[in-house]
Amino acid sequence: MRTSKRPRSVTEPGRLVNRRAKSRGWQGWLRVRLAYNRCQLAQTMKILLSNDDGYQAPGIVALYEALRGIAEVDVVAPEHNNSAKSNALTLNAPLYVHRAANGFRYVNGTPADCVHIALTGLLGYRPDLVVSGINNGANMGDDTIYSGTVGAAMEGYLFGIPAIAFSQVDKGWGELDGAARQAREIVQQMQAQQLLGTTPWLLNVNIPNMPYEALRPIKLCRLGRRHAAERVIVQESPRGETMYWIGGAGAAKDASEGTDFHAIAQGHVAMTPLQVDLTDHDRLAYWAQTAARLSTGMAGR
Repeated sequence: MRTSKRPRSVTEPGRLVNRRAKSRGWQGWLRVRLAYNRCQLAQTMKILLSNDDGYQAPGIVALYEALRGIAEVDVVAPEHNNSAKSNALTLNAPLYVHRAANGFRYVNGTPADCVHIALTGLLGYRPDLVVSGINNGANMGDDTIYSGTVGAAMEGYLFGIPAIAFSQVDKGWGELDGAARQAREIVQQMQAQQLLGTTPWLLNVNIPNMPYEALRPIKLCRLGRRHAAERVIVQESPRGETMYWIGGAGAAKDASEGTDFHAIAQGHVAMTPLQVDLTDHDRLAYWAQTAARLSTGMAGR
C-alpha cells in the first residue's frame, strides 16, 4: 500500500510548516504550504531604484534585472543625465513623472528629486531599501560630495531608509553584468542578515570593471582624497562667446592603505559607510575657544 511522505523542506520556516501539516496528508500539506507561500510573498523586499545617469542608462537597466528576481523593484530615475547634481532639489520649476515602455518612471529633475517625490507620495508605500546606480564611473573620495548617485541614496537615508549607492570604477560599462551580480549579492546579504527595517544606514560601493569571478572580496574602507580638479576648459562658441567647461576630477591624493582608492587598486570591491553630519568634531574644542574670543572682542566694541 502506498503511503504519503512528508516532502523535504528547504528552509527552517518551511520545516515548521511541514511538521504542522504532518498529520493532514497531501491535501492538508498543500493548503498549509500555499498559505505559507502567500505569507512569504507578502514579505517580499521592496526596493526603490534610482540613479544619476538617466532612466535609459545601461547601469540602471542591468541593476533592475539583477534585483527584480529577489525583490519588488520600482524605478524612479531622472529623464536625462544628472551627474554631479549631488543632493540638489528642484524648487523653482514643476516636476513631471512619465512612464517608459519598460515600466520605469522618469522625472524631469535631479536624482534627489526622484527619490524625494517617490517617498513623499508617488509610491504609496515605504520601501525597505533605496538603491542608486550602477553609476558610469567611480564615486570615491571627494567624488561623494558631488555625486548624484550618492545624492539619490542619501535622500533615502534622510527619510530613515537604508540606502546603497553602487558605481563602477571605470566608465564605459565594461563587465557590467559582473557588477550587477555583485550588487545583487550585497543586497541579498543585507536582507539575510536582517539589516533592513532597522536603523537607517548609507553605504557607498565601488566595483572594479572585472568579471564577477575575478573580483576580490569586499573591503570596508574610508574615503580617500583627490587632488584639486583639473583646470577649466575654455572654448569659443560659434557666436564668438567664451564658454567654460568644468575640468576633470583630480587624481588620487590620498590612496593609502585603508582608503577606497587603495582597495580598488587591489581589485577589491570597496565599501564605505557614509554619514550626513559634516561637523568637524575633532576641532569643536578649538573653535569653542576661538568663538569665545570672538564674542569677547565683539562685546567690547
